[in-house]
Amino acid sequence: MQFRERAKVIQLIRTVYDPAIKRGRAEVVGSMDKDAPQLDEALRQACSPAEVVEVETYLARRRQALTQESMAQAVRDLPAMMRMAEQYFRRGEDPLSGANAAEIFAAWDDLKKALHKSGFRKEKRDT
Repeated sequence: MQFRERAKVIQLIRTVYDPAIKRGRAEVVGSMDKDAPQLDEALRQACSPAEVVEVETYLARRRQALTQESMAQAVRDLPAMMRMAEQYFRRGEDPLSGANAAEIFAAWDDLKKALHKSGFRKEKRDT
């Protein structure tokens, strides 16, 4: 089974042998919404048990890849976001700054632990 991602849908395509033309022919089994893909009952009925497993495996891998990309993008954006947060706290105009600071300290402690556990320890800098 092949999966073709279009602008708004993911098409499920099966190749079947056509004896009249003596080669395979692509047959669209169905499609799923690209933003929230799921194997609904109509698609489940149109697929064989092996194809259902293949679709579920594809969706799990796609979900994992998108999550990984999101996390990597967050890591790339974090330094700039931290600089903006620094400016926010230096102004000190927001009455919610205290609650925001508490949440940041908790997240920062968790991030420091994860960095340390991953082998990225704070290096001593020469002054």
